[in-house]
Amino acid sequence: MPSRRPPRKPAQGQVAYTLEGPKPARMYEVILPKKLGYFGKFEEVLEDLFSEQAIREIPFVRDAIADRHRHDPAFDEDGWIKTLCQASRGYSIYEMDGRYLSSTGPIDERVLVIRFIFHNPSDHTDPATDFLAVSLEVVNHLVAHRFAHELGVEEEIWFVEYHMPQLSIWRKTREEQGG
Repeated sequence: MPSRRPPRKPAQGQVAYTLEGPKPARMYEVILPKKLGYFGKFEEVLEDLFSEQAIREIPFVRDAIADRHRHDPAFDEDGWIKTLCQASRGYSIYEMDGRYLSSTGPIDERVLVIRFIFHNPSDHTDPATDFLAVSLEVVNHLVAHRFAHELGVEEEIWFVEYHMPQLSIWRKTREEQGG
């Protein structure tokens, strides 16, 4: 078993990192056929994740807000929208080639995979930063369902949730003043 040494203080001018985690995370992927005609919709849907106003205009969100107000008159609509917007702090896109079985036989197809990794940046008991709690809604409804509904031509759009991932982050630390 390797011995654990205390972290060394970085030499003058070197950058120090501290390890945060491992901590609970949620990872999702949305898998869609890669077609040039879809690129505008990809950009629109993904960029809307960073806009509270755009999120409010999504039909699922409008319906969810109305439903939550019916069940809880004290529902904090602005706080919920802000949490949805802040939860998705980014995504990655990659492509892969595959062969898939259809009713007419095997099909070779290139797909885009949009990966989301959610984690709580601070106190997980604070509902305003419990991004794990809203992560399923963000990806399944604000991305996957929206692609399916607005593209409207694909037989299937896949949504994959990875169970129990752990996230560790090496975060740059600030040098202490005076040495």
